[in-house]
Amino acid sequence: MRLCISKMSLIVLVLFVMAGCSEQAPAGIDPMDVEASLDTNPDIVMAGEQVELMTSFTGAEFAETAEVQFDIRVDGKVKLVDAAYTGNGQFTGSFTFPKKGIYNVYIHLYEDELHVTKKKLLEVKER
Repeated sequence: MRLCISKMSLIVLVLFVMAGCSEQAPAGIDPMDVEASLDTNPDIVMAGEQVELMTSFTGAEFAETAEVQFDIRVDGKVKLVDAAYTGNGQFTGSFTFPKKGIYNVYIHLYEDELHVTKKKLLEVKER
């Protein structure tokens, strides 16, 4: 009986987590049509130096009130960077990569009930 309750709790937890990250879109927006770009300033990213991460989206129009986060994986740990709306559909945030390598950068867009996540790779060089 106790094992059955534990399994049921695990199933409910998994469903809850999956629902929280689903890509439910407001009417007229297909999350599969949304694409994100990732640009940096400076263009060449160096370890230990602050870089400006910039993203914009195509496939739908988003209000400046949309929330955007850069989710950067560093040594298996998640580093979240909140992005600010800077105009012309662009969002920016700053980060300092600790060492050279290829980093996974997940771009999260939240607007109303829409949550879109796009993965980009970013190369960081050593000076």
